[in-house]
Amino acid sequence: MLWRNLENKVIGIWGQGKEGTAATKAIVEHCSEFEIVEINEGNTADIAKCQVLIKSPGVSLYRKEIEDAVKQGIIVTSGTNLFFANKANNTKVIAVTGTKGKSTTSSLIYHTLHELGINVELGGNIGRPLIELSDTKADWIVAEMSSYQCADVIGNPDIGILMNLYPEHLQWHGSHEQYWSDKLHMINQAKIKLLNAEDERTLKFADIKNAFWYNNKDGFHVKDGYFWNGNEKLFTTETLPLLGEHNAENACAVLKIVEILDLPLAQCQETFASFHALPHRLTIVAQINGITFVDDSISTTPETAIAALKALDKGQPLILIAGGFDRGQDYKELAEYLAQLGNRVNLVVLPDTGERLGNMAEAKGVAVKKVSDMSEAVAETLKIARQDSWVILSPAAPSYNMYKNFEARGEDFVNCIKKLAK
Repeated sequence: MLWRNLENKVIGIWGQGKEGTAATKAIVEHCSEFEIVEINEGNTADIAKCQVLIKSPGVSLYRKEIEDAVKQGIIVTSGTNLFFANKANNTKVIAVTGTKGKSTTSSLIYHTLHELGINVELGGNIGRPLIELSDTKADWIVAEMSSYQCADVIGNPDIGILMNLYPEHLQWHGSHEQYWSDKLHMINQAKIKLLNAEDERTLKFADIKNAFWYNNKDGFHVKDGYFWNGNEKLFTTETLPLLGEHNAENACAVLKIVEILDLPLAQCQETFASFHALPHRLTIVAQINGITFVDDSISTTPETAIAALKALDKGQPLILIAGGFDRGQDYKELAEYLAQLGNRVNLVVLPDTGERLGNMAEAKGVAVKKVSDMSEAVAETLKIARQDSWVILSPAAPSYNMYKNFEARGEDFVNCIKKLAK
């Protein structure tokens, strides 16, 4: 929808957070005659007054209010769609999506391209709404795309990257199948390159569930602690200051982008080395009396908690702090993985999912301690820990039952460590 199509319209803005505020600002800057109606949970009936409804990503596409608005002929769109419709034709987009790894991979792509002299911007789900970049003169935009943004996106990124797919955000999408379908909508509706497939065809839901970047061993992949391009050894993965082989595997996406843009691959060794990890993602936050504390608050699925344990496990004692908002996660594999670690692992569990995970793990012989909050969790780890123990906050669940977001959860973890260390 072009800016001129919003002229003389009654425009509803549903959500007054970062996305809604950016949408309102953009309309004010680009349109002369319009009326804005702010929609929130208390006045959804006012949607009926609108001709156009711009919803924030957090508002589910499957709410009855959205369905009713469409039936009434109201145009329902988003800030992301307004960006794609109004950006400069010569500005190209690299869209990154997937359940986990989006922010780090997007940031690493941006950092690498910037260091290699490309005029590039970073936005999307990572923090800066894409609509703020609709007037940019940058040659490339790296756009992190959440499943919420992918579900109804209208626009053709020039390059699309799918990191991985795990069950997630079921309260928004309604089912695992709908989540996968929504996540793939961006790719399926656009004729773009799907870089983690064996070719460049657009793939459907059933084809893609288990497709990952690093499955393509003929291209960029990780082996024996090195980055490879087919049979060519490039440089050591130790260059990348990120914990875990999964981060190195995701970095292969960056190497592919560099190759596509015909930039020097050899220089990626230097750009990777100068990258700084994002907070709350396998970040070592303290070492106290020989005990190492790791903040992986970004973990909201069992799969990511397993990945964190695999990344950090060097044979030392491990203490996992897990638990959070319950959306029906299946903890069977996580409980089984913990059991495989034997008496090297202890599990400290928080509400709400901690009860379920704790019971499953305890039944398999894992030592479990149930606590009520983060302060108690950290205090308990100090009682359990030995001198060489690693304490890992990797909750395997969202934060919404106790915190505003995963950042607040991670900050609480760090603050609790600081208090107890005094």
